[in-house]
Amino acid sequence: MMWKRAAFKSICTDKRGISAVEFGLICLPMFTLIMGAIEAGVLIYQKAHAEGVLREAARLAVTGDVARIGEDGAKLDAFVREQLKFTQSTQVDIAKSFYDDFSQVKQPEKRLSNATEAPYCFIDTNGNQKWDLDPSQTGIGGAEDIIDYHVTVTYDPLFPLVSRLFTDTGKISVSAQTTLRNEPFAGDIDQQPQTCCVAADAAATVTCSD
Repeated sequence: MMWKRAAFKSICTDKRGISAVEFGLICLPMFTLIMGAIEAGVLIYQKAHAEGVLREAARLAVTGDVARIGEDGAKLDAFVREQLKFTQSTQVDIAKSFYDDFSQVKQPEKRLSNATEAPYCFIDTNGNQKWDLDPSQTGIGGAEDIIDYHVTVTYDPLFPLVSRLFTDTGKISVSAQTTLRNEPFAGDIDQQPQTCCVAADAAATVTCSD
C-alpha cells in the first residue's frame, strides 16, 4: 500500500514534459495570431501599393498622350496589371469611366417631374437615352473630362487556413480609386445634354431633343 502511495505522489509531483503540454495548448492560437498578423501586413502593403500605382496611372491618363497610354488607355491598363501582379493567380480588374464635369460625378440625371414611372422626362447628360443614377461614360474621356479610375486586386492568401476565418471564398481583395480632371489637350468634344421623354406605352418609347 505504501508503494502505491509513493508512486501516486511521484506521478503528481513529476513535472517532466509539462512544457510540451503547455506548448501544445498555446501553439495553435499563437501560430494563428502570427499568420494573421503576417496576412494583415501583406494586405496593408497591397492596399498602399495599389493606391500608389493607381495615382501614377491616373497622372499619365490625364495627359491624353496616346503614345504613352494607348488607345482608350490600353497601355495604361497593361502597366497597372503588371505592377499589381502579386502572384501568378492574381486577378486585376480595372474600371475606367469619365464625366464631362465634376457636377455629374455620382449624381443622378435630372428628372423634369416627380414621376417615378412613365411618362416622365429627364435631362440625358451622357447620350444613352435612358435615365441614369450615375451618368458616367466608359473610357478615359477627352480634354478636361473627369476620369474615375478604379482597380480591384484579388489574390490567394499566404495562409488560406487563416483567411477562411474571414472570407467565404478564401480569396483576398483590395481596391483603390481616384478621380482627376484631364488636362486641356486638343480634340475634346463634350456630350451635349438632351431632354428625353419616356412614353407610357408598352415599349416605354424614348424620344429626345436638343
